[in-house]
Amino acid sequence: MNFKKVLVQSLLWRGLYFFTLLLVNIFLSRYLQAAGTGWVYYLSNIFSFSLIVVSVCLEAGVTYFASNQKIDPNKLAWFTVAWTFVVTLFVVAAVFAYLFFEPDGTGIPKQEYYYFGICYLAGLFLTNCGAALFYAQNNFFLPNFLLTVLNIFLIIIIPKGQIVTTLGGATGTLHIYFFVFLLQGLSIMIAYAVKNKIFASISLPSAEEMKSLFRYSAMALMANVVFFLVYRIDYLFVNASPVCTAADLGNYIQVSKLGQMLLIIPQIISSVIFPRTASGVGRQELNTSLMIIARLFSQLYIFILLVIIFGGGWLFTWMFGQTFNKMQLPFIILIPGIFCLSVLNLLSAYFSGKGKVNVNVNGAILALVVVVIGDYLFVPKYGIVAAAAVSTLGYTVNLGYPLYVFYKDYAVNLFDFFRWRKGDYYWLISLFEKKTDL
Repeated sequence: MNFKKVLVQSLLWRGLYFFTLLLVNIFLSRYLQAAGTGWVYYLSNIFSFSLIVVSVCLEAGVTYFASNQKIDPNKLAWFTVAWTFVVTLFVVAAVFAYLFFEPDGTGIPKQEYYYFGICYLAGLFLTNCGAALFYAQNNFFLPNFLLTVLNIFLIIIIPKGQIVTTLGGATGTLHIYFFVFLLQGLSIMIAYAVKNKIFASISLPSAEEMKSLFRYSAMALMANVVFFLVYRIDYLFVNASPVCTAADLGNYIQVSKLGQMLLIIPQIISSVIFPRTASGVGRQELNTSLMIIARLFSQLYIFILLVIIFGGGWLFTWMFGQTFNKMQLPFIILIPGIFCLSVLNLLSAYFSGKGKVNVNVNGAILALVVVVIGDYLFVPKYGIVAAAAVSTLGYTVNLGYPLYVFYKDYAVNLFDFFRWRKGDYYWLISLFEKKTDL
């Protein structure tokens, strides 16, 4: 299957999944309001960082070695199941430490955090690795179909037409919300096991294969830890800022979540680029497509910027409720940074597929220095507006380094990433001209 056909399949099915994820975000936000939503996503943010560490970013190694067939994918599937127990044990210790330092002011019994953590981390780990195994087979339909169905179930379950005044009153809904993560992971791994008949024999990677898997994943871990801090450390500064309220944190995290939603298409494309680059198929076509996509992104974000400038204030309160009335200005400031992240997603997947994860690490370290210094100096005084501005500056720096390496290695004109061309529209139209194998 050529690059364009794989790309269309990914856009269709992953796009459908992310659309339902956006609906989950909207209904959950309207139900919990800004302060409650901020707490849920802040806790999820802590869990997500923990997962990066305990999973050792094995999903990156799974994608890489399953795509180039250097390790039997079925061995990787069994290893994923085994490592899930390590993740679960880690959750118990991590949640215990978190509760020791974090005061309880939510009205939710502390023991609930163990349930939330196990469901979220174990479920997300199984989802990430299971989806990686399917993507290595160019199968974007089945995992995203399962994720979409379970998101729809969650959308139906979230109460409509009512709000909660304390998180303690929403415990039942939160139980279901976090349990769906575990259900998604289990469903994807079971689907892979049945489709690929891995029950016929139980086997794990050899010692040498394991060494290669962990070596690659460890480098990806370094990159993802730094990336995560670049993207999310501003939450900590906003949460600790004397000028920011709980509602400010909720507004800012919602801005960040919407920014992540704008990265859906780049992430979908990256999920094709990574295994494609690792397999070594169609390298020249891939290089050309990267620059075309970057140019199309620049035009898309100019349009989004204009929409938010003229209608963002009304749009955000209409979607999420009246407590989300401080989103417009931070979001406007953040949009150029989101554009940089969109192009960076493509380049990061490209260099990861070539085994040059160090390029991603070096760029992220430079960005992290900028973000930490900027947030430390300005967020305590200027709040969420400063956090958005510093993030945009950091994301720009993050893009600059891999863009320079790409230019140096392949002798391309950097302006080709940004100079609009009429032929780009023909390339876009050609994606949908013929029937594809969906």
